[in-house]
Amino acid sequence: MSTSYYYIREPFTSVRLEEGPGHDRVTLWERGANCGTLVLSLGSGKRLVSMFAAGDDDDSRAPIRTHYGGKDVGAVVTENVSGLDPSLVLISEYGEPLTVEQIRARAGHGKNASGIGGIGELFGYDPTPDDHRSTETLPPHDEQKQLKMEQGGR
Repeated sequence: MSTSYYYIREPFTSVRLEEGPGHDRVTLWERGANCGTLVLSLGSGKRLVSMFAAGDDDDSRAPIRTHYGGKDVGAVVTENVSGLDPSLVLISEYGEPLTVEQIRARAGHGKNASGIGGIGELFGYDPTPDDHRSTETLPPHDEQKQLKMEQGGR
């Protein structure tokens, strides 16, 4: 399992994604100037952000790639371009905007002597030792909507 991170398409120089509650917000910068924020339905932000990635099926264009190196190594971060500015924003193939510094900080994540959690820790959840699955389960869409209505939400 690996993830490729791509430059942002010109003329944009940065993008920020804020997910929920209620809506996703995508803010864009052109040549360092804020050029606006789009308010989208919840869960649509990553799909929109992925459209701004200057990547395709050719992974050779990805300045950074990450992969899981096993329980003894954890996440491996490979930089295909030297001298990347730590504040540079790259977009993952999954539509997640991260700075080079944030991607570099993932190195070693998922390293676990017991092997439990390895990839899960890398991707943001930490299963319990007794259960190798994530402890968080989401109800189907209709149940989520009903729960929101019961809680006074829309």
